[in-house]
Amino acid sequence: MNLEEILNKIEKVENIDQLEDVKKEYLWKKWMITAEFKNLKNLSLEEKKNKWQELASLKTAVESKVKEKFDSLYKTQIDKLLNNDIVDITLWWVKEKLWTYGLQLWIRRYLEDVLKNMWFIIESGNEIVSKYQNFFSVNIPKDHPAVDMQDTFYLEQTDENGENLVLRTQTSSWQNDIMKKYGAPCKVMIPWKVFRAENTDASHDTTFWQLEWVVIDENISLANLIWFLEKFFESVFGQAVKIRLRPAYFPFVEPGFEWDVSCPICGGKWCSLCKWTGWIEIFGAGMIHPNVLKEWWIDTEKYRWFAFGIWITRLVAVKYWIKDIRLFNSGDLRFLQN
Repeated sequence: MNLEEILNKIEKVENIDQLEDVKKEYLWKKWMITAEFKNLKNLSLEEKKNKWQELASLKTAVESKVKEKFDSLYKTQIDKLLNNDIVDITLWWVKEKLWTYGLQLWIRRYLEDVLKNMWFIIESGNEIVSKYQNFFSVNIPKDHPAVDMQDTFYLEQTDENGENLVLRTQTSSWQNDIMKKYGAPCKVMIPWKVFRAENTDASHDTTFWQLEWVVIDENISLANLIWFLEKFFESVFGQAVKIRLRPAYFPFVEPGFEWDVSCPICGGKWCSLCKWTGWIEIFGAGMIHPNVLKEWWIDTEKYRWFAFGIWITRLVAVKYWIKDIRLFNSGDLRFLQN
């Protein structure tokens, strides 16, 4: 057997099947090189030694060439498959069902469009913020219960003052930077996710979507806020709902109110979403506290202002009659694709 002829034959192979045929011909138990080893028993000791070295060298060279050719053919085959049949393994369901927006994102986009038409600026901010941004810049005292680890997720990373960073508990955490950026007058909307360290139930979760907007201008009053919110709910629900206004304490507004809407799921007859009260707390709103405006470098003698914050997650639950908001973060495709 001539080594050069065998190597040339292997080189001319065009696919893996042909390469297997060559391996059968030269390397398998019943074929050429293997058969030659079996014939060594008929030779003298000296001839056997020389012939064995020759065959071992031949077999090693052929095996090496076969492996080299196989690697080359396999790479070519894979490249061809990738070029002709592109498959994104992260989107295995695309051919079965086209994706769409989740309800929370869809409602958020809808509200953004509504407020863009009212000349609002859309901002987002960071999800990881300092304690100053999350609490103190919006007039939350250092001894307020919300600052405790029971209500807030603290991280190991620290800011320039050595204070632990936190996952923002409210979109208000980015107000300070945004207002210093735009000044007054302005109308800003901040929609995004926030995080709370609290027990979960049908109406509470550790991660939810919040939206708030701030209006700063001359001659703004509480009457403007009430009119604005009435138009807002009429637009969102497409129907009239009962609204209940309750005075409430929020460190960043004065006066502050909690706004409840009658539960459209049970019609005010009590269910798990409304905690068997017939009412659902949707948002807090009020006139921004002067201390907050001073942090924003706003002239409190010239401008008036109001702020309004809403849980998009709860709003979606009310609008689409979803009795347990934990479903939004459950990863259950039966719910998310419905």
